[in-house]
Amino acid sequence: MRRNSGDGVPQKGRSCGACTLCCTQLEIESKPGFSTRLDTAEDIAKGAGAACQYLTPQGCSIYEVRPLVCRQFACDWLLGEKKFGPQDSPMNTGRIGVRGVTLHFYNY
Repeated sequence: MRRNSGDGVPQKGRSCGACTLCCTQLEIESKPGFSTRLDTAEDIAKGAGAACQYLTPQGCSIYEVRPLVCRQFACDWLLGEKKFGPQDSPMNTGRIGVRGVTLHFYNY
């Protein structure tokens, strides 16, 4: 099992590592072909703040067949947006930047 690093181009030296904030905090809207597993077409839509049903302590258990929404996602820190420094990773701060908006999760 691997962690999700998205299909965006991460800034050199950055990776998701043990971070699963996007898997546990972000909403996944139901969109056929976008939120569906590649092997079974099962929709993995979930609400914000809910952990994905396929998230394990080792990472994504369906990594190779994860939906496009997961394949294409990369947070602002990973991409090097908004001048997030290395110390500003979501794992360190409990916040995740998504398309220029910073979301804070105080109980992460």
